Amino acid sequence: MEEKVDRRVKYTKMVLKQSLLELMKHEPIGKITVTDICRAADVNRNTFYTHYASPYDLLSQIQDELFLEIRRSIERLSGTETVPGLLVEMCQAIADNGELCKIVISEHGDKAFLKRVMNLAREESIAEWEKRKKDATSGQLAMMYCFTASGSISVIEEWLRGGLVETPAQIADFINRMTNFGQSAFLRP
Repeated sequence: MEEKVDRRVKYTKMVLKQSLLELMKHEPIGKITVTDICRAADVNRNTFYTHYASPYDLLSQIQDELFLEIRRSIERLSGTETVPGLLVEMCQAIADNGELCKIVISEHGDKAFLKRVMNLAREESIAEWEKRKKDATSGQLAMMYCFTASGSISVIEEWLRGGLVETPAQIADFINRMTNFGQSAFLRP
């Protein structure tokens, strides 16, 4: 009996998540009501409130699950892989969840989500730069990471909006080259 209940709960949560994400393709989270989600999922409000406190809570749980998936994929390589390798893994995890990521970071979603993902590589990046840039202060390296992360977020957003045409390795390489060489990596003097 417990397995049957467990399956029903999983199914209900899945339908509620899918319904919210479908609604977010057309409206910002702030305009989506519990009634909208329940209508789309064909469940009653009590069922919704059994699992979530609000549409924001539901979105937060969706983002947390996606974040954990991306973090786990990066942690598998952490300590054994270079920053470019971690970046490829991060881009691969984003590509594997491309439709979800498009919605989560869209104009109707949460722009802070990608920043949270990019901060997963913060410590490794700064540690690698410390080895190569001995004259930079820790404050300068932190600012360099902020600058790099912001640009990387914009590149990933554009990649998602463009339909993930490039491979994760190509996007990671572009971000890595821009980080290490700036425009000189692509422009002739």
